[in-house]
Amino acid sequence: MSAAIPVPPFAPGPRLSGGGFLSVPGTSGGVAAADVKGNGKVRPDIAVFVAPGVGAAVTTRSTAAAASCLWTRARVPGPVHAVVVNAGNANAATGQQGVSDNAAMAEAVAETLGCETDAVLVCSTGVIGVPMPMDRVIPGVRTAAGSLVATGDALADAIRTTDLVPKQSAAVRGGITVGGVAKGSGMIHPGMATMLCFLATDARVDPVDLQQLVGAVADRTFNQISVDGDMSTSDTFILQSTGLGPEARPGTPAWAALEEALLAVAGDLAMAIARDGEGATCLITCTVEGGPDDETARRAARAVCGSSLVKAAVHGRDANWGRVVGALGQAGLPGLDALDVDFAGTPVLRGGRPLPFDEAAVTAALQAPDVSIACRVPGSGSGRAWGCDLSAEYVRINADYRS
Repeated sequence: MSAAIPVPPFAPGPRLSGGGFLSVPGTSGGVAAADVKGNGKVRPDIAVFVAPGVGAAVTTRSTAAAASCLWTRARVPGPVHAVVVNAGNANAATGQQGVSDNAAMAEAVAETLGCETDAVLVCSTGVIGVPMPMDRVIPGVRTAAGSLVATGDALADAIRTTDLVPKQSAAVRGGITVGGVAKGSGMIHPGMATMLCFLATDARVDPVDLQQLVGAVADRTFNQISVDGDMSTSDTFILQSTGLGPEARPGTPAWAALEEALLAVAGDLAMAIARDGEGATCLITCTVEGGPDDETARRAARAVCGSSLVKAAVHGRDANWGRVVGALGQAGLPGLDALDVDFAGTPVLRGGRPLPFDEAAVTAALQAPDVSIACRVPGSGSGRAWGCDLSAEYVRINADYRS
């Protein structure tokens, strides 16, 4: 019997139990209920994340980017004091009025906190093409910024839209703390980062170095998740540094510790988003070992997790591993004549030749909340991606999204 393909854990090591954004020294936050969607369901939907220092960010590559993404791009890397978020309205495809409304949100936070307007970043998520209800949003923003006593749980909850669960993580490596929250459940196929993710660290980092690190971490985590193949207009990943901890410069042990902590927290949040995909019943993890480089391997792994046919097969508990081969070929992964595949932990292909396997055992393994797909071809590349199964419930959720 063939041995299984070795799959090491991603970013192993301890996490801070119950940790999140507020685990980082120098951070605080506030929330408010503004009924941003205007449906009368009053719950916290405005959040302000405060971490005075410097910041970096990456935003969606979509050419339909929301006003908030354009604002953030123009201000990082550089001084960042706070981030204001609304959950319910994407403020995308809203024209010049959307640009003005976005600036007004930043100005309201700056006036309340006594900081520069340009040191306030903005994020908006929700329905596209609907003007912001500023008569409700601005009072909510001022309330959130004026009472920075929210718990980590409250911050994580306030940024949710269709998410079923809040998402938080924190870790300490080498005396450096990283913590954060994220939201995302549908419209998940990022081309930069995640739907919305807010991380903080106490490491003292030059903002230009921080920007480089944000992009590298995004490529290994948030850019490797896919729920439905649709890129959001609002995707934003922001990292703030309070500078209250050890100095971290590239090439130093502190830098390695910071990167390790960031990968741990970002990896946790990326997996949480994929696991919480709209209508999902399981998390799919695909690893690809081999190929000419890591970028090729990552692209192939994401193709598997993003394949509607793979996702449907997993949902139907169908041991149709041929769907994996098709996705790898579509991604252009070389060396498939020597491909090895483990499907739900069972070796099904070695050296490009199918193996006899116990289909009932694979079907049973596909019932688990975590399904693994491991692939191997010649080469030194290595990549990993996360996704979820595709269910009829996904269609129902999105058919009723506005109503």
